[in-house]
Amino acid sequence: MSKQIEIEAFYDSLSIAHKLDQFLDGFTNEEIHLFSYFSAFLFHYSGNPIEEWKYKFTIDSNGYPFSTELQNAIERHESIGLFELRNFLTITSRGTDEFNKFSKELSLFKEREKFIEAACSTSILIPYQEAKEALLEDVNITKARNLGNESWLDFQYEKLHEITSSLGAAAEDMTISAVTWLRLVQLSQKTEI
Repeated sequence: MSKQIEIEAFYDSLSIAHKLDQFLDGFTNEEIHLFSYFSAFLFHYSGNPIEEWKYKFTIDSNGYPFSTELQNAIERHESIGLFELRNFLTITSRGTDEFNKFSKELSLFKEREKFIEAACSTSILIPYQEAKEALLEDVNITKARNLGNESWLDFQYEKLHEITSSLGAAAEDMTISAVTWLRLVQLSQKTEI
């Protein structure tokens, strides 16, 4: 029986894979979930109701954000040749063509792209491993991980509003907000040591 694929998860997984593939020599399934979670965080931070993201996240057994809808889309991409698994996942030329087609033809994804772009850009502006570690230490993820349950992840970002404002950066500049959040998480980790 074929699984129903949410169009937003279909698009987001292609978009994130396309960007991570440009920055890295491959990516993992978990990294797609992680950067999608961060995109949803930025979406909500911008004042959008989180329900409009269309899918939610729990924490998997490895401590990563996980969405069933996103996983279904990733598995579909692999099965029809949009993603290829070697040592890591890569997006194929067919996958890139599919991403380009969707991003040009469907304007409903234009707004999502802004948040996905900002989330994935952090892997250029901050060394990738540092960005990944900071995301996994995000207060929302660690809180859910510590509870050890499968409830939906919450989004708390009050400190981000304060810091972004104090820097004089516009809250709508998603890339600055994304980098600021990761630096804030890194700083809070250092002060706890």
